[in-house]
Amino acid sequence: MSNLLNNGKPKKKLLERGPKIVPAQEFKLETEEEANDESSPQEQRFEAKPVVEEAKQTRKRESAQITSVRVTKTTRNKLNALIQLGKADNVDVMIDILLDEYIENNLVKGEKKTFNLILDILQKRDR
Repeated sequence: MSNLLNNGKPKKKLLERGPKIVPAQEFKLETEEEANDESSPQEQRFEAKPVVEEAKQTRKRESAQITSVRVTKTTRNKLNALIQLGKADNVDVMIDILLDEYIENNLVKGEKKTFNLILDILQKRDR
């Protein structure tokens, strides 16, 4: 029955394929510079990194995982107003600044120690 509907007309292709695209350069695991490097991979692996770089890397890793927090519209508007004033790049950075300031100025030494312990436990649970 379906052959009667087609009436012998050839089907039109809906998508015309163009020429095959190939990359200009193929990926190689080792570049020429790495192959010519005299230090062994073990020596490179154990080079000392500054603590600041490690802290930035952990923040970048944490910032890749986005979550949501429920706040009132008033709080949201206050945060956005601070962003518009140019106090931070985005709300996440602004909240981070506010939390750091609160921890530094309002928590006593014992509370800071407890806070850091709880924070470490929560971060290990998230991993």
